[in-house]
Amino acid sequence: MQENAALILENHSHAQRERLAFIDFCLQYHGSVGRSELMAHFGTAVASSTRDFTLYRELAHENLVLRHENKRYYRTDSFQPLFHHTPRAVLKVLTDGFGDGVSATPERSGFCEDAPDLIAPPQEVLATLSRAISQKQAVQMTYQSLTSGSSERVLVPHSIVNNGQRWHVRGYCRKRSGFRDFVCNRITSAHIYKKGIDTTKVAEHEQQAADAQWNQKLTLELVPHPSHKHPQAIALDYGMQVTNMSRQNNQPVRQLSIRAARAGYLLRHWNVDCSPDHRLPAHEHHLWLRNHPILEHCANAVLAPGYAGTGGKAAVSL
Repeated sequence: MQENAALILENHSHAQRERLAFIDFCLQYHGSVGRSELMAHFGTAVASSTRDFTLYRELAHENLVLRHENKRYYRTDSFQPLFHHTPRAVLKVLTDGFGDGVSATPERSGFCEDAPDLIAPPQEVLATLSRAISQKQAVQMTYQSLTSGSSERVLVPHSIVNNGQRWHVRGYCRKRSGFRDFVCNRITSAHIYKKGIDTTKVAEHEQQAADAQWNQKLTLELVPHPSHKHPQAIALDYGMQVTNMSRQNNQPVRQLSIRAARAGYLLRHWNVDCSPDHRLPAHEHHLWLRNHPILEHCANAVLAPGYAGTGGKAAVSL
C-alpha cells in the first residue's frame, strides 16, 4: 500500500475502507467496476457511493479511468493496489464472493471454482466446541471411533484444525489422560461439561500451553522426488527455491514450519514420500521429505507415507 494512502485510510471508518477495498479488488481482478455494483453489494445510496469513488481517485488517481459511454471505471496499466490481497484470499473471493455472507449476498466470479467440500463439521457441534475453547471449558461428547465404536468422552478442546482432508478438534482427553485429535464429524453429540457447582474449571495440564506436540515446531524440507526426470516442473508447482543449504547440488527446496501435531496429517495429505531412500513410486509421490529424520519428534509420524521410524504411538483418533 502506498504510504500516503495508508495514512489517509487510517482516518476513515472500517466500513468505508471495506468499500474502498471492494473497488480496489474489482479493478485488479475483474478489470472494471461500476457505482451500481458498489451500491448493490453494500446497500449504500448514490451519494455515498459517489464519495467512495471520489476518495479512491484522490488516493490513487492513476489506478482507474472513467469511460463515459457506460459510466464504469477501468483499471489502467499503471495500477498499483491500495490493499494487499493474498492469493489465498483472492481465490476465496473469486470462488465465493466478496464479503462475509451476512451483510451482503456474495457475488461469485463465475470463472473460479474450488474443490467440493465433502466434509464440514455440523453447525451445533462446531458452535459448542468453539464456545468451549473461547470460555476455557470442557465438553461432554459422544464420539464414534473407527477402532472402538461409540463412547463417551470429556474433552478440553483448545484448537479446531483443518488437516487437509478432515476437520479435527484437538484437546486434552480425560479418558486417555493426554492430548488427542478427534474428527469433528464423528462427534454425534456435544455439550458443555457440567458436574457439580464448578462447571468451568480446567487444570493447567489440560490447556494448550501444556500440549508439547502442538507447541513444538518442525521445519520440513520438501524437495522434488529424486526419481523425476524434470524436477523443475515440481519446483514451480510448490514455489521452491534454491537455498544456501541446497546450492551444492542446485536442489530446489520448500521449507515449511509446522506444528509437530500436524506433521503426519499434512504429509499424508500432500502425499510426500517420507522414506529414507525415497523408495515410493515417483508417479504417485511428487515430493520427498529430505530431512526425514525430523519425524522422530512427531507423535503421529506413522501417518506419513513411507515412514519407518521408531517413534511413539500416534496420538490420533481415526
